[in-house]
Order: sequence, then C-alpha cells, then structure tokens
Amino acid sequence: MRQNNFPTIGVTGITGSGTSTVSAILEERGGYIIEADKLAHDTMSKNKPAYAAIVDHFGKDILNANSEINRRALGKKVFGNKTEMAELEKIIHPAVIEKTRELVDTLAENNNYTFAIIDAPLLVESGMSTLCDSIWLITAPDEIRIQRVTARDGIDENTAKRRLQSRKGDAHLRQHANITIENDGSAIALRSKVEIALKAMSLNRNGWHDMEVLEL
Repeated sequence: MRQNNFPTIGVTGITGSGTSTVSAILEERGGYIIEADKLAHDTMSKNKPAYAAIVDHFGKDILNANSEINRRALGKKVFGNKTEMAELEKIIHPAVIEKTRELVDTLAENNNYTFAIIDAPLLVESGMSTLCDSIWLITAPDEIRIQRVTARDGIDENTAKRRLQSRKGDAHLRQHANITIENDGSAIALRSKVEIALKAMSLNRNGWHDMEVLEL
C-alpha cells in the first residue's frame, strides 16, 4: 500500500527490451531511478536480509571464496527452472519492495525530483506495481532482445533465449500497463516515444492512474 502521493512511474519489460534506457530518459526529465535489480543484488549480500535464506535453500556451492553469493552460480540453478526461480523470488521480493517503499517515501521529502522511476523487470509479478501511479511496458521483438542481451552480457544465444523464456511474456504484462512503448527502432525514435508519453500524462486531468491505454 502506498504511504504518500509522490508520483511514481513503474518501468518494466523482458530483458533486452530497453527499460534502463527509458528510465535514463525519464531521469533527464526530473525523475529519480530506483533500480530493483540493484536492490535485489544488495539484499543478497552477506549479512543482508535475503542472504541466509538463499544459502540455506540453494546450498553453499553458490558462494565465492569470500562467502558472498556468486550470482552466476545461482543463476545456473534458477534460469530455466520455474520452481527454483519462484523460490528465489519469494525470498528476495519482500526485502526489495520494502526498500523501494522507503526510497519513495524519502523522495517525497526531497525537492530535487518531481517523480520516482521504479525500473523493475518483475514489477508486476512481485507486486511492486502497487507502489506505482503509472506502469510503462517496454517491448521489442525477441530477435532484437536476444541480440541486445548477448552483446550486453557476453552470453551465447541459447542462454539469452532461456532468460527470455524464464519470464512471463508481453501478453501478460500488457494488461497491467497503461503505456506501452515498442523499442524496435533508433535511440531517437525511442526518445520521441517517451516524450509523447510524458506529454500525454501531463495533459491527463484525472491523474496517471486513470489514463487511457496508450501504445506507441
């Protein structure tokens, strides 16, 4: 449940869609980015909220020499395994949501930003969408996503495909979004679509929650 009225945009999409790029454009327009993935990584650190539960469930073979969780080793256990992925998310999500809520509450008292941006691949699935006034879905054809992920993460095509398939698809996410942006063109085209969406939001007199669905 929201604790304040600070405007908050949730940006989500399957890996390789371009959520980070869209969030960066929104940041230029006065927003503060809250990266859910970074919060998740932090909560897995040694002595942080999710650490012990993850090690208890997945075993000590996921640890580095310094006893920190090796995310690559953990990833091998969960990617492509829906049961284990669900277990990991059940451990991590509560801590990430709580930290996100704290950050949004802090921003409400800070005059340096006009809205918050929650960049979260699992915005909907985790329940973090309840913290948002507007939900933006960023999409792209799978072949483009795979190209982006292999180039970004240095992985092979089959591994990239498994990552895409481990998430619920656009059809599921689209029903929760009031703004959908297809990121299948140039950086200039993407920026233009973000600007159009922001303009539409600024003109909506009934608030972001009550916007008609906009697809760009």
